[in-house]
Amino acid sequence: MKVLIIDPQFFMRAGLIQILTNYANQPSIYEAESFEVAESYLSADDYDLIFLEMDLPDAEIRPALQRLKKVAPRTHIVLFTRPRSISEVRQVLAAGVRSYLPKDSSAEQAKLAIRALLNGDRHIPDDPHLNEPRDKSSGAESFLSPRQLEIMQLLAQGLSNKEIANILGITEGTIRVHLSAIFKAIKVSNRTEATLWYLLRQKKLVD
Repeated sequence: MKVLIIDPQFFMRAGLIQILTNYANQPSIYEAESFEVAESYLSADDYDLIFLEMDLPDAEIRPALQRLKKVAPRTHIVLFTRPRSISEVRQVLAAGVRSYLPKDSSAEQAKLAIRALLNGDRHIPDDPHLNEPRDKSSGAESFLSPRQLEIMQLLAQGLSNKEIANILGITEGTIRVHLSAIFKAIKVSNRTEATLWYLLRQKKLVD
């Protein structure tokens, strides 16, 4: 069993490694604190399981998943992140993630999830809303990733890159990367146009 953990947080990686080694028979586990490091591993070998954090320092979740589907099409991808909204989880499940393991899972939940994953089974927390049909809308969530939506919400409040970075706990450089991806996704050229685009769609949902 070969496992790749893509997560910028050392303690999270260490905890997951401990659980995996408790239940897997001599697993080969590799750690990547960024998507760039993960890609170097993926270019050299195949993996049975990939645990993927949603908030990476150098990649948006959607492009990251597209890349993973290309370089590791048969690998079981597990979303390993903090608790997320139903809509966010649905987005990544639709984009190719097979399983979801929230970081706030209890010891018993984590044990059952890891055993299922090591057996090749899919694991989704017991939440009926995850399997409900999605409502079709023209809201911003149809175009942007969860992290991009967070940034757009703050951008629409008139905050600077530095202020947004401080609130989200990431660097200004990462904010600029996200904004560039947002502008491309919604086909605008600057912050003003992006803010107007976002506010118009939010107004449409309210009306």
